[in-house]
Amino acid sequence: MASGARQAPQRVALGYGNRRIDFAFDPGRFEIIDPVGIDSPGLSDEDLLARLESPIGSPPLAEIVAPSDRVCIVVPDATRACGSDRVAALLLRRLGALGLPDEQIEFLVGGGSHRPPTPEEIRRIVGPEAERRIQVRIHDAYDAATNTPVGVTARGTPVEVDRRLLEADRVLVVGAIAFHYVAGFSGGRKGVLPGCGADRSIQANHLLAFDRASLSKAEGIESGRLDGNPVSEDMEEACSLVGPDFLVNTVLGGANRIVGLVAGHWRAAHRQGCADYLREHSVPVAGRRKLVVVSCGGAPRDLNMIQSHKALEHARLVLEDGGDLVLLAECSDGLGRPDFLDWFVPGGARATAQKLVERYQVHGQTAWGIRWKSERYQVRLVSSLDPEIVRRMGMTPHASLAEALAASNPGPGYVIPHGLGTLPILTEPRARRAAG
Repeated sequence: MASGARQAPQRVALGYGNRRIDFAFDPGRFEIIDPVGIDSPGLSDEDLLARLESPIGSPPLAEIVAPSDRVCIVVPDATRACGSDRVAALLLRRLGALGLPDEQIEFLVGGGSHRPPTPEEIRRIVGPEAERRIQVRIHDAYDAATNTPVGVTARGTPVEVDRRLLEADRVLVVGAIAFHYVAGFSGGRKGVLPGCGADRSIQANHLLAFDRASLSKAEGIESGRLDGNPVSEDMEEACSLVGPDFLVNTVLGGANRIVGLVAGHWRAAHRQGCADYLREHSVPVAGRRKLVVVSCGGAPRDLNMIQSHKALEHARLVLEDGGDLVLLAECSDGLGRPDFLDWFVPGGARATAQKLVERYQVHGQTAWGIRWKSERYQVRLVSSLDPEIVRRMGMTPHASLAEALAASNPGPGYVIPHGLGTLPILTEPRARRAAG
């Protein structure tokens, strides 16, 4: 693709919060990296119910749940695009048909160490009807009184989970399968840990992602990898100590439509879904370029900076050292934690890494990842964040995509409209993923 070739402009809509940025680009300069079928039509309720009734590695719900059971349904928090409101409605319909009254069912929002959801977010998570009918509880990772020890993993993670998981007769875990730059994939076992884990369990598990000797990511920590990934393997072992009774995981396409669903055993169904997702969302790319424009895909994926960093991780895989990385991330909820900026201490990525050695925190490793990238590339952020805060994180703030592009390398580039759901795979000889 010659950079000097002028062709008729093409357009792509890039997610930015709850709106879209219309980007008209020269196809002679930019190449779109997007999975095939990302904008396919969503599944109907009948399709979803049929998949719910065809579980993987598990009996159907009718053989698991009795009318006298107390059922706890774990759902993700507001930082996760999941379609959990539609899944919740289907599960309530199915459980009602099995004879369970509403008072024997509760939802548990498993947000790990994230902030609790607002009332409006709860309505979006479970849907207005379910929110009206069913008790919704919020997991608190910092409340020792509501978390109970269940064991220790082989890697030494003390597993403490919300006691509601242990008090219920049946536990159903709802989530979404997507790439995760630490755990390999979201969904599955993450509903239990970190979703419903105590903070000390979450920190111990995520510490496995950081190599204290090299002050870098540990071996096996990368998107799209389960086996050989110490964080994911530890999560699976932790989940096995609880043993959820049933799992429902969705796959979302464009506009957050549910385009896939797996149900069944918490491990078998999740792994099948991950294998399908990896095949469908990996995109071969011929080589690196000096410019990459990436959108997280819109809300809630760009709700805050901590979540938005995931798009940077995928985009940099096809970016040349020293190149320009333009990230579109509204960050309407700010950084994601009030203490996140404290990790951006003088001394760059190495200083942040040394702070992690002294006292590891999950969000501290995210801060290290941002610093590592901002030292290796020119990261240009289009967001609603205070420009001074963006500069403190080592990135360059821009008021618009046009402004960011005007300051970037004028040569050929890539555009990644769905940064969290796209894994570029370099096909050039000896291509490798650098740590970061």
